[in-house]
Amino acid sequence: MGFDDFYYVGECFELPEFVWRSLRMAAVATAEACDANASLLASGELRVLQPIFKMYGQRKAFCGPIVTLKVFEDNVLVRQLLETPGDGRVLVVDGGGSLRCALVGGNLGQLAQNMGWTGVLVNGCIRDNDEINACDVGVRALASHPIKSSKKGIGEKHVPVHIGGTLIFDGEWLYADSDGILISRSELSV
Repeated sequence: MGFDDFYYVGECFELPEFVWRSLRMAAVATAEACDANASLLASGELRVLQPIFKMYGQRKAFCGPIVTLKVFEDNVLVRQLLETPGDGRVLVVDGGGSLRCALVGGNLGQLAQNMGWTGVLVNGCIRDNDEINACDVGVRALASHPIKSSKKGIGEKHVPVHIGGTLIFDGEWLYADSDGILISRSELSV
C-alpha cells in the first residue's frame, strides 16, 4: 500500500476500511480470543492450527478473511491471486506440505504487500527470507527452501483445504500472532 491509497479528508488522511479493520483486529491476541470464545472452540466454529508454521514478514500479528488455494509445487495460481487487490485478506495456500520447493518468494511477498494482502499462510515452503522479512505482510510457512516451483498453472482456487490439522474454507477468518493461528467461521469481536 502506498501513499496514494490514502484519501485526503479535510485536514487529515483517511484510511480505507480494510486497513482500519486490519489495524483493529491485529490487536486481537489469539490467546485472548481463545479464552473469550470457549464455546466457539468447543463447537468447532473456532479452530487452532497445529503449531508447525514459522513466522516471516514484518507483520507478526495479522488477520483477515481467507482466500483459499490448492496447488502442488506450482505457484502460477499463487501469483495470479496475489496480483488481485487483497483488501486486507489472507491467502491460504495448501501446497500439500511439500518441502521440495518454494511457493512464495521475495517478489510475491512484495506483490502481496503492494496489493493490500495482510498475510499469506503456506502449507509448504517460501524462499528469499530476507526479502520477505522486509515486506509489510505476515507470512507463515513450514520452512524455507532455495528451489523455485514449477510454472504449469495447475491447481484450484476457492476450495476447502486441509492444513495444520483443520479444514479451512474460503471466506472464513484467519487470526495469527506469535502464539499461533486461529481459523474462525466468522469475524471475531473480542
